[in-house]
Amino acid sequence: MKKDVQQYLQALLTEPVSYILTEEEVKKTTHDKVGYIFDKLMRKKFRRRVSEETRSTIAEKIKRSVAENRPIHFTIPFGGYKHYWNNSYPEPDWAEAFHLTWMYEYIAPILAAHEPGVILEYISEDLILPRMNNYPDEAIDSYAQHFRKLIAWYQQSVPKNLEIRFWRVSEKYDKTAIINQVEALLPERKSAFNLLTPEEQSQETHRSSRSVFWSGKQDLSNLSEEAKHIRIIESRLIELAFYDTEGEPEYVGGYYNEDNHICLCFSFGLSHDNDAYGDLTIQSASGSSVDYWIGRGVLVKDEPGLRGTIFSQQQYKGITDGELEIVSVELPGLSSKNYQSIEVIHSNSLRLLS
Repeated sequence: MKKDVQQYLQALLTEPVSYILTEEEVKKTTHDKVGYIFDKLMRKKFRRRVSEETRSTIAEKIKRSVAENRPIHFTIPFGGYKHYWNNSYPEPDWAEAFHLTWMYEYIAPILAAHEPGVILEYISEDLILPRMNNYPDEAIDSYAQHFRKLIAWYQQSVPKNLEIRFWRVSEKYDKTAIINQVEALLPERKSAFNLLTPEEQSQETHRSSRSVFWSGKQDLSNLSEEAKHIRIIESRLIELAFYDTEGEPEYVGGYYNEDNHICLCFSFGLSHDNDAYGDLTIQSASGSSVDYWIGRGVLVKDEPGLRGTIFSQQQYKGITDGELEIVSVELPGLSSKNYQSIEVIHSNSLRLLS
């Protein structure tokens, strides 16, 4: 098993296979490169959700990029932390690695057909996490440091016309000013929340109920159930106020979707309020829509062989004795403790992915 796992990970992460255009695809790119790129972005294997309006917008952006001989530019705003339920917390684990290889597979046909290539621009919105979900500042800094290292390591193996970027909102904008503006918006947000029905309020706080780190920056573990409920609501209101603030012209503004930028999201795109953002929602990894910063990267062993994917907390907890095997691995240059071994889930755990 160890040899198979080592070979699989070595090939996946350090020897990504270049996409070879078929004869039909060569003809397609010659006469309609825009249509070819659009079709590749909409492949069912990857796509989870996209509105008709977003389809039209994406087609126009591809057309503009092709006409101006520019890269296809994806922006990927994300949480920028590792969820505390993971043993790998606070650093990235195999989930982030498998996500990057999944993204490469997604855009490889574009790299092969469009010489300017692709930009994958990861943008960490982590600055609000200590206030919103009680994450320690040092844990968030650690995640950013190691995610940046992972990207730099993986970048060495991919084609030259793929550029992977990473930056934090707090690196470009005034963190204190953003947080102060968020705080100022909370009374307005609270008043709007109080007008919702109980069902609507429950829908609003569904994700926040799993996100607050009760023993994080502050010890909130001894709060009463009522106080915890109030804190969960506050978490959601802070999130909404942050999006409003971040979107102001003096901060990120419309960067995620402006110019030729195509904004991608993952499990968040399946939530009830996604349509307001006009993003393209795709899977985060093979067989998984679990956000890579939330979930845990594992290998699934089934009849075809090994497959890297991401488990949610619920899926991971559903693994029974005998289904999981821990295998040590060694990938030169990938030195974080979270990449020294990997969990292999045997095929009877595939039901967890359904």
